Amino acid sequence: MAKILVGYELGAGHGHVQRLMPLVRALEARGHEVVFFLRNIKENAVLLAREKRLILPVPDMVERIAGAPKPARLGSYLDIMCHSGFFRRQSLHAGMLAWRGLLEQVQPDLVICDHSPICVLACFQERPVVQVADGFTLPPAQDDLFPPFRANRKPLVDPRHVLNVMRYVQEHNRRPVPRSVTEPFRTAGRMVCTLPELDPYAAERQDPVIGPVEGLQQPQPMPDGSRFFAYVSLEHKKTKPFLRGLRASKLPGEIFARGMTDEVAVSLEREGLTVHREPQPMTEVMKRASVIIHHGGNGTCCAALSAGRPQVLLPTHMEARLSSDALVDLGVGRLLQAKELDKALPAVLEEVIAERQMAERAQALAADIKARGAYRPVDRVLETSLKILEDAAPDPA
Repeated sequence: MAKILVGYELGAGHGHVQRLMPLVRALEARGHEVVFFLRNIKENAVLLAREKRLILPVPDMVERIAGAPKPARLGSYLDIMCHSGFFRRQSLHAGMLAWRGLLEQVQPDLVICDHSPICVLACFQERPVVQVADGFTLPPAQDDLFPPFRANRKPLVDPRHVLNVMRYVQEHNRRPVPRSVTEPFRTAGRMVCTLPELDPYAAERQDPVIGPVEGLQQPQPMPDGSRFFAYVSLEHKKTKPFLRGLRASKLPGEIFARGMTDEVAVSLEREGLTVHREPQPMTEVMKRASVIIHHGGNGTCCAALSAGRPQVLLPTHMEARLSSDALVDLGVGRLLQAKELDKALPAVLEEVIAERQMAERAQALAADIKARGAYRPVDRVLETSLKILEDAAPDPA
């Protein structure tokens, strides 16, 4: 039996927890002891309460990059690292001290992490690590620099500065010193949990793309009649004008919004619009809806792609924008502009619903995804992790 540390250091929402929990259960079913870690416990309080397991809180090193504009135009994963402790020696040193203490306390035989750059550095050349993430938060690391999010974007921070910070902290702690900013991220396992169509680094990718842990849908025939399903969050400033436009539309549909209140639910009441107070099963949603509206999260993108549904997108951050752009390029997505979130929204929805070519492309792409055969993401990660543990085990002779 091995002790395995599983979790994530950065990120918000439930996506990271939902990606990792099936793996946690699979490891425990094999008899391994799993310790789960994460930073944002409060945001996941309801979900974690259902899990009824011990949780290890990890340090929150998120901070602004000194001198960077606000909002900052992030150029690559390196900038995300700098927003999370890698820009200043003091911050990275503090994060490393915390992680060294946690690793000494747990003494894991293996670390499986999603979007955890300080954790990865703390394990560099000392503990085996398997990184499990979607495409955006697991950039290719075979070269000395992380590739940019877009071809015309440059990092906010000079990579030489970040490497000097990393080297200083490692030398100060008498730990292995990396030769490049990417070297610590060339871990024993690197598993990309998305569909190839949504990988922003597809052209440079050498890591296995193993499909979303959340699972894919079976292709669904388009339902009779036009009906939308909107999955959004009230936390984002784009959502309120969008909801006004949705209420003004005459199209029938359904909505689930994270953070829904009685006041907002009442304000949305109109004939043909159903407001859900609980998340809906995606399989049922895809059967009922002819178009899916959402913020561009990887799980929802993959579900709608595999079911064969056109998507209307209002992304709220860089990862979602890259996924949204990919869907637009595939001909199965429509990106909402800021000016289309209120009064113009009903016309936009009517336009998408009426576009038969988009629906046909979505159906064809879903058939292609199904034809590839079943993705087995949890099994793939489990097999890789157990092989690493086996190779690291001392020779009984």
